[in-house]
Amino acid sequence: MKVLELNEIKTDDNFIYYRRNYTGVAKLELLSKNVDAKISFTIETGPFGDKVIYVDLAPGTVLDYPLIPVKSALKTFILTMDDEGKLPCG
Repeated sequence: MKVLELNEIKTDDNFIYYRRNYTGVAKLELLSKNVDAKISFTIETGPFGDKVIYVDLAPGTVLDYPLIPVKSALKTFILTMDDEGKLPCG
């Protein structure tokens, strides 16, 4: 299982300054095939600068793969993109 890329990233309006909401399309490599999955994710910054990431798949998305490793890989990929400044600011 591997996250190949995250495309069509859009920010959602949010008035809480320590939370950033996004939607996008993740390209995943599951076993021997590539799958596009619509996702939404939130990055919440704690009082000490630590980041917590919440990831949800769009309703109706069916993957023939366990969800826990998929969400874990997406969180790692999103955190790397955020650290490199590749996510839109909003």
